[in-house]
Amino acid sequence: MKRVNIKDAFVGEPTGGQEGVEAADSDEAVALAVRGGEVIAVVPAGTPDDRVVGTATVIRGALRLENERVLTFEIHEGASSAFFEDEAAGLHERRQQSGTHGLSAITSGDYMGGPRTAGEIMNRDVVTTSPDLPVGELARLLTFHNISGMPVADAGGQVVGIVSEADVIGKRGATVGDVMMSDVVSVSSGTPVEEVAALMTERHFKRVPVMDEGALVGIVSRADIVRALAARL
Repeated sequence: MKRVNIKDAFVGEPTGGQEGVEAADSDEAVALAVRGGEVIAVVPAGTPDDRVVGTATVIRGALRLENERVLTFEIHEGASSAFFEDEAAGLHERRQQSGTHGLSAITSGDYMGGPRTAGEIMNRDVVTTSPDLPVGELARLLTFHNISGMPVADAGGQVVGIVSEADVIGKRGATVGDVMMSDVVSVSSGTPVEEVAALMTERHFKRVPVMDEGALVGIVSRADIVRALAARL
């Protein structure tokens, strides 16, 4: 992982995926080495290494596949679609040398490759909290587990809300129940990964609980989505 100049990375290139999306002056680009290539994430300057993926506003990479093709992808926070280019390695190299760029927009389809589901990529070891936990204790709990949010479950194990760092900072209240988001949006373990990704971008979620027959079985974060993409290459 290394910090790179944001202009040298990719921000400002004339691609369709970047229309209307600009990086703030305080942002920086972080390059992450993955199997087959490199992924670049735009994050607020000073973001700790272990929080890069979860706080990224733009993620882009060019990864060489085993079939001698190159997959270039770009995902924007808040977007309802992804952008990608799947081309022969030779063509990709010639295009890079010529200085031209191009990404294709997709709003559905198997851009993750294969019938991957939320159940395959979710974190099963879910940390939860209760509605009556003091907000101060919640802040310490989030810090201890190094996470930015978690489901809220009542005494019977029923998920009644979602709470995040933003709720701790931006809302007033004595307990988790006072500041949590009670409108819980979840997916099932059989939900395709691309549908989970679309839901998270459209609703501006950083995580979504996975529930089967009303029971919490896991949680999927934006980092899990990125890892799923990198793992198939």
